[in-house]
Amino acid sequence: MSDNPKILLVTPPLLQPNTAYPATAYLKGYLTRKGYRAEQYDLSIELLAAVFTPEFLGRIFAGYGGGNDPNLERIWRLRKNYISTVASVMRFLRGEDDTIANLICSADFLPQAGRFAQIEDLDAAFGSLGAVDCAKYLATLYLEDLTDFIRETAAPHFGLARYGEQVALAVDAFVVLRNELEKPLNIVEEKMLELLERKLAESAPDAVGFTVPFPGSLLAALRCGQYIREHRPNMKIVLGGGYPTTELRSLTDKKIFDYVDHIVLDDGEIPLERILSGEPPVRTYTRQGGAVVWSGDADGCISHQERGCPDFGGLPWSKYISLVETLNPMHRLWGDGKWIKMMAAHGCYWAKCAFCDTSLDYIRRYDAADAVTLVDWMEAAMKETGLTGFHFVDEALSPKLLKEAALEILRRGLKVSWWGNIRFESCYTGDLCRLLAASGCIAVSGGVEVASDRLLALMNKGVSLEQLTLALRNFYYAGILAHAYLMYGFPTQTLQETVDSLEVVRQLFRAELIGSAFWHRYAMTVHSPSGREPEKYGVRVKNPTPRLFANNEIAFTEERNYSLDRVGEGLRLAIYNYMRGEGLDRPAQKWFEGKVPATQVEETFVTDQLIKPDACRIYDDNARLVWIGPEPVRTEEGLLLYANSGEKAVRLEPAQADFLMQVIERAGALENVLRFAEVKELYGRYSEEPFSFFYHSKKWDRLREYGLLQI
Repeated sequence: MSDNPKILLVTPPLLQPNTAYPATAYLKGYLTRKGYRAEQYDLSIELLAAVFTPEFLGRIFAGYGGGNDPNLERIWRLRKNYISTVASVMRFLRGEDDTIANLICSADFLPQAGRFAQIEDLDAAFGSLGAVDCAKYLATLYLEDLTDFIRETAAPHFGLARYGEQVALAVDAFVVLRNELEKPLNIVEEKMLELLERKLAESAPDAVGFTVPFPGSLLAALRCGQYIREHRPNMKIVLGGGYPTTELRSLTDKKIFDYVDHIVLDDGEIPLERILSGEPPVRTYTRQGGAVVWSGDADGCISHQERGCPDFGGLPWSKYISLVETLNPMHRLWGDGKWIKMMAAHGCYWAKCAFCDTSLDYIRRYDAADAVTLVDWMEAAMKETGLTGFHFVDEALSPKLLKEAALEILRRGLKVSWWGNIRFESCYTGDLCRLLAASGCIAVSGGVEVASDRLLALMNKGVSLEQLTLALRNFYYAGILAHAYLMYGFPTQTLQETVDSLEVVRQLFRAELIGSAFWHRYAMTVHSPSGREPEKYGVRVKNPTPRLFANNEIAFTEERNYSLDRVGEGLRLAIYNYMRGEGLDRPAQKWFEGKVPATQVEETFVTDQLIKPDACRIYDDNARLVWIGPEPVRTEEGLLLYANSGEKAVRLEPAQADFLMQVIERAGALENVLRFAEVKELYGRYSEEPFSFFYHSKKWDRLREYGLLQI
């Protein structure tokens, strides 16, 4: 390589098309600051942008040879309509032309095939939505129809957000992937490699790094490596990301090195720096002649602060498209909107859950940036991208860090929106949730998991049903949407517990404490506590011998007197209806086929939690007091309080009004910390009565309504 080597960091097809995956941005930022030349290329969105064009669709339709599928036949018969509308649809989904929304919503503008059959009543489905949202939903169905046609007739692995995922899932030996790679290129792969070649010629890198976060981007990355190996044999090819980190740690089948030179595990900053500098590699499988050598972990970690701000330069923000696959307002956040994806911290601050890959570095090593630095990064990303929305992709955001970051956002007067993954802990009081909402938090997602206290304890989840219900209540009252991750089939989970879990979830939906949810089947992994000590969870591993290639999920057996497949269908059907606001009064056991026990959960289990007092109304000398409302006005009668939606006069004795003006001034200076002990001492200067009397009065509660928070 040259003295100042250059690397091209590539996101291979296919990932969510609404925004940039952040891996290459973090690597580019770090490597550039270290003096290396680094560029990034989102081949995933570039491919989608090239596929959904009149020219490419014309080639797809021209290659159709007919068949017996009536849906494919219908799409082909409407091919001229698809070709004439696809450019308009893509412009709309990129946010370039909202004026076409009403036209898209009209019955005759878009050709409709099989995907549109899922809408039973268009008027009912769209009656509560604006034209733009309706048009996004219809345009998404339109693209899904085209995707079905492309997959069935031209490129069997093609999807809107994944490519060849089923091939890469649980691959015992690399020969499965090699068989795919030895097949002739399909028309989509030809376009992908054409785009890659164009970028390679323009960039002229010494090395190409592919991030493979999910199975659905592995096959495309290897296709690219195959092309580079043939046409640019001297160019180094590096593979990294979440998939190799979890699946390829015990790699013994080395045939993959016909397509790559290095496979990096865990964080890529130091390994890539070593590869570019020619120094001994770290945490890397490297092909050396005919052998593959593994290098260990020495000096292979950097702090999250050293990782620094992601560099989004060079990413085609104008090409990302917003998709609305569901009308559910919470669930759609994953696909709708050009979010800036960032990490507030490395790893998980809890890192104890029995089902989680807690032995891996990206989970177990928690390391956070301080709040000031995090908000500095947010401002830098806003300036670079022109966007103000953030999706924090942390394993679990720390409540302490969120509190400090929210205060810093408010102190700077930033107008942002953000969401991310949390744990539903008791520390999320009503006032903390209000603070987060004031700083721009619009949604949170977190694990409700099995909705059973016995199983939550067995999982070492660290929260109880009462705690998570109260946290969900507080997010709801703060106007923050919540998504629940749910799990079934955990070892020792009985059918009764499964029905009871669904009943808890039904009640959470009915109380509007969660807006969306997803139920997935438990999978035992080699990197989790349950996978490392399966006997503690009452199961037996089927085949302890590691696979030759991908090793993550473990097959196991246990004594279970019901069908997980049948249970899973019932759970998914229930959630599908709950997210549409339907079936919320149907008994939980009625969603399952066959004979199942009735729930043993009390009908008022969730509502009983809702009437419990909030922890932020318990006096604490060490609690901090902050004011997030507009500055009040001192009047002869007391104070005039303001909010965006109105104002309220509060009658106060002169001494009380003077005291509160002092408190609000000090609590509103967010760079300082005002403790309740100081407030209580200050109150003694204005009144002889105990502060507790005033603290529990309606006057104090009125100030809380308008922005006085205890955190």
